[in-house]
Amino acid sequence: MAEAQGCQLVWGCEPNRQLEQGWLLGLLEPARQLFWPKEAGSHAFPQLDSSMPTVLVESGLLLLQRNPDPAHLQQQAQLRRQRFAHLGANGPFALIHLSDEEGLDADELYPLLPPYTVVWRNFPYPRFQGRPGLHAFPIGPRAEFLSPILQAPAFTPASRRLFPWAFMGTLWASGSRTLAASLFLRSLPNGFFFGGKRFGQGLPLPHYRKQLMQSAFALCPEGDRHLDTFRLYESLQAGCIPVVVDQRSMALPMLGSTPPFPVWSSWQEALVWVQGLLDKPEELDSTQSSVRLWWRTRCIELRTAMRHTLIQSHAGKL
Repeated sequence: MAEAQGCQLVWGCEPNRQLEQGWLLGLLEPARQLFWPKEAGSHAFPQLDSSMPTVLVESGLLLLQRNPDPAHLQQQAQLRRQRFAHLGANGPFALIHLSDEEGLDADELYPLLPPYTVVWRNFPYPRFQGRPGLHAFPIGPRAEFLSPILQAPAFTPASRRLFPWAFMGTLWASGSRTLAASLFLRSLPNGFFFGGKRFGQGLPLPHYRKQLMQSAFALCPEGDRHLDTFRLYESLQAGCIPVVVDQRSMALPMLGSTPPFPVWSSWQEALVWVQGLLDKPEELDSTQSSVRLWWRTRCIELRTAMRHTLIQSHAGKL
């Protein structure tokens, strides 16, 4: 694979509404961006370059609404069929699917695709793993945390950071977030904690990033419906050691089999581990360095794998 070869990225969704936009562009650069018209009756289709791999980006953002408008869902389906027909007439294309957290969008989307279409999706679920040509990629960090992703910024050693741990996010009356925060606040009260009552009412992103970069550990509980969260990868970008508890067997397809930090089955176990490392500054800094190296290597490997499958798909080899 020639590293300089790029792809043409066709946005079938509004890119500025996708929090994964910066992460995706970083993984696929150089990419020529094209934009599908929003109106169902428009025929102002983007001009494709037949010499470049075509990658369509679709989003399940509409299904994150509590009560999505049936008319909007119908229009989305109509536009998708239009995109698939137009792109398919110009040769093979690959799909990057920015899925909803439950994977509901995929149940409607994937049957519409041409056979053997290469798909890269976030929020991995076992029910999709048997589909030929399907791969999972992490939801990644938001653009404000990219530095860029393949360059490791300078960071403060964990043993010299201001806070032993941090958690900033929405809290619910029950669930893993509330349990994690209460356990760590009780045992390590010097951590940084900010609990919002509603989604979108957290700290401003610059403040959020600053607090992470001053924390040795970051609590990374699951999101609303999945373990794959911006918080996890933003913690990695900030040089934190992530504290991950997985009770639904979601970590393996996200992190692989060899992350340099444990994936725990309970927050009580995770707390004991964190306390032990905080008492051993040299081991704490060594673990942080291993996590940083692992994350940088994973980004490079992911970029290579995505570009390889997308370009090979264009060549008709997959």
